[in-house]
Amino acid sequence: MTPIPIRLQVRGEHHMGKGKKPEMTVVGAEHCKCNGCKKPESKFTFCDEHYEWFKFGLITKTGTRVSDFDKKQGHYMAHVERQKTYKVA
Repeated sequence: MTPIPIRLQVRGEHHMGKGKKPEMTVVGAEHCKCNGCKKPESKFTFCDEHYEWFKFGLITKTGTRVSDFDKKQGHYMAHVERQKTYKVA
């Protein structure tokens, strides 16, 4: 069997004549998903600080706080303090 060649079509390509390039849209810098944060996103639509919160389970993927945020924040702050002592030593 011979493989069937597949051609991907760029959006709007069927309306363009020969020699024309497809139009490109520029997307502006998005902001962090976390409520009230105006920092630009860097990882997984969060800024660096809120990405760490997301990894630790303080916020959901939509940027809202979890139901037991206060308890988890206490554990997170203790973890951050422990990490600071390891970096100094």
